[in-house]
Amino acid sequence: MSVGIRDVARVAGVSTATVSRALGRGPVSEAVREQVEAAVRATGYRPNLSARRLRSKAAQTIGLIVADIRNPFFTAVSRAVEDAAYAAGMRVILCNTDEDPAREAMTSA
Repeated sequence: MSVGIRDVARVAGVSTATVSRALGRGPVSEAVREQVEAAVRATGYRPNLSARRLRSKAAQTIGLIVADIRNPFFTAVSRAVEDAAYAAGMRVILCNTDEDPAREAMTSA
């Protein structure tokens, strides 16, 4: 069973908006922030990063399409893109088309 922000709010005795502000370093008193952090520890709450990115409309994900991942050139390029992306706090989704024009056309749609 997953623990959500509502569970943290219930345990902390505050609203979900207050939990959100406290976890996001918004304007709350230090006492309330500590209360929320204690509730987070008590419930084992972990933020859903995918949901957070969707809400912020910044997925921080790069789609990389290569013609043939078995080709050492594309393997090296993929690795370099992934290293740069992770250094910037982003993730990479890789698609291999196997040099198939139909698959390549699907990826650009």
